[in-house]
Parts: sequence; structure tokens; C-alpha cells
Amino acid sequence: MFRQLLDKVQGADVPMITSLLIFFVFFLMVGAYLFIIDKKHVQYMSNLPLEENN
Repeated sequence: MFRQLLDKVQGADVPMITSLLIFFVFFLMVGAYLFIIDKKHVQYMSNLPLEENN
């Protein structure tokens, strides 16, 4: 299916492949960040709107 789309649209293969690669790189970077981030910071940020300290 993907190959048929590339065959029908002339000159669209480079932008389509580039955007797909950018999406996957961004997705992998966000996934890696979620595993690396400090869990205490996540807990602090999730409780921040509920705290009454000014």
C-alpha cells in the first residue's frame, strides 16, 4: 500500500520518508526521556497544582 502511494505521487517520496523518520526519531526520544527522567520530579510536578504552598 505504501509503495502504491509513492508510485502515484511523483516527487513525494523524499518528504514522506523524511517526515516518517522525524516522527519515529521524536517518538524514540520521548520514550527514552520517560525512562531516564527522575521519578521524584514527575511526582513533584504531578502534585504541584494540588499543593497550597505559595
